[in-house]
Amino acid sequence: MNNYFDQMPDDARLWVYQCNRKFIPSELEAINSSLQEFLASWVAHGTELKPAYALYYDQIIVLSVDESSHGASGCSIDTSVAFMKSLEQTYGVSLLDRTQIGFMIDQEIRILNLSKIKKAIASDKIKAEDIILNNAVSSVAEFKKSWHQSVDQSWCKKYFT
Repeated sequence: MNNYFDQMPDDARLWVYQCNRKFIPSELEAINSSLQEFLASWVAHGTELKPAYALYYDQIIVLSVDESSHGASGCSIDTSVAFMKSLEQTYGVSLLDRTQIGFMIDQEIRILNLSKIKKAIASDKIKAEDIILNNAVSSVAEFKKSWHQSVDQSWCKKYFT
């Protein structure tokens, strides 16, 4: 098992799970342990995967799989989602809500509901130069290139007219 995210190839598949709040240190320790245990047993059709993970900003979990020898299947992806759901239940958080959008504003992650973004931009709470987290990236290369985007260069640019 490759558990070193920074060593994953650019074409490795990737999933971003953003939490609605920061994890506290004791939670982070337990989550790291749970992730290591999960990845050690993560398989696709009985074959071990080559996964890795990283935690960012104490609230974002990134999973990746090097598919050069064996790819992640629908069932193995379902298993990872079930694992994330178990983390949600254990810690009373949301990791799977794609309507919650992350922004990096003043060196802090701020989560905003999709329905409130236009108003936040209009009221200058979100500025063009602020960073939006593009959690739709699906490979390590995309993650490196476009996970952090300035708001005015993202899909939100339509609100700056």
